[in-house]
Amino acid sequence: MVDIWPFYGTRPYNQDAKNLIAPSTDHLSIENIEIFRKNNYWNYLKILNPVGQLKEKDSLLEARTHFDKMKKNDVIKKDSELNFYIYQIKLDEHSQLGFLSLASIDDFKNNIIKPHEKIYENRKIERADQMMNINTQIGPIYVSYPSDQNIKDLLLTQISLPPSYDFESFDKSVHKLWCVNDKNFINRLQSFAKNINCFYIADGHHRIGAMQHIKNLDKKNPIVEKFMLAAFPSNESKIFDYNRVIKDLNGLSENEFIKILSKDFNINKLAKPFKPSKKNEFGMYHENQWYSLEFKGFIESLNFIDKLDINILNEFCLVKILNIKDVNNDERIRFIAGSHGLQALKKKVDENPDSVAFSIFPSDITDVIKVADNNLTMPPKSTWFDPKPLDGLVVYEFN
Repeated sequence: MVDIWPFYGTRPYNQDAKNLIAPSTDHLSIENIEIFRKNNYWNYLKILNPVGQLKEKDSLLEARTHFDKMKKNDVIKKDSELNFYIYQIKLDEHSQLGFLSLASIDDFKNNIIKPHEKIYENRKIERADQMMNINTQIGPIYVSYPSDQNIKDLLLTQISLPPSYDFESFDKSVHKLWCVNDKNFINRLQSFAKNINCFYIADGHHRIGAMQHIKNLDKKNPIVEKFMLAAFPSNESKIFDYNRVIKDLNGLSENEFIKILSKDFNINKLAKPFKPSKKNEFGMYHENQWYSLEFKGFIESLNFIDKLDINILNEFCLVKILNIKDVNNDERIRFIAGSHGLQALKKKVDENPDSVAFSIFPSDITDVIKVADNNLTMPPKSTWFDPKPLDGLVVYEFN
């Protein structure tokens, strides 16, 4: 059973929302982000400092000062009534409808809100420092829940009304938000949510880890017992492939690499880019040539995680042949979200002779749920949820 609460959200007031929301390096280059930051004075990027600057006192002070100025100048304003926020995101033909609410950190601790990724201490602490600096959560934790018709029908009753916000974001996704403070609606949504057994974290593992860390630092403070989430039904949560580019062939010639790889994969040369259409299929691009790979090996393990495509590629190619032992920290590997298309893989390889790229069949939400339900973790960089709820559209001030 999941408990949710309405809250007093702080949101854009006398500035366009699209000028405040914070773009990420996932969609824009570092150079373009800096341009975005300079061209949008009030943007939350001035608070969400780049990695490595969070311990600098000047940087922390700048972030806090900027946030205070945003409030003082009515760039953002806190709602005077408790709201649930209905949130619709569209990207091309895809659409997802959910809501923003508060939830209990204890539900994360008690595994009612379930993770599927490993949470790293340094990234968790960095997020916590960011939040404690301004006593605010700027971006929601994105969660999925099993599709519920009662919740869907209830949300649909509101979206025929004009939204409070309706704009296109930097990644061409369209975001609409309705602020709902009707007490009957609030009671019904809270009641329907109690029929959901679990929420599954899609994106924001280190944020929720940071919130738990903040609570542990001040267990008696009631203002840090809850966090903001954005909840969408699992059948509307879209997962893209999360592809890989490896800098070199680990000293092997092209022929040597193909020969060793063929022991575990059927390999075919192709005249055009290859996007896998089913599990155990992979695309590969090297030296102006695309290939299709089909896994033909055998996995003895009874652990279903070992049979995920991402682990097949890791075990039978990246580790075994290319000597990538630590996917998270090896400087020879780069990750490119499938939302950027196969052209992004080709471009990266063409710019770096001897490199090789792999396109991967995307993980399924059922895999994510199965992993979470079994208290396991997905391999690193194996899920790319997109589109995502935006940072800075609605923020949650702890006090």
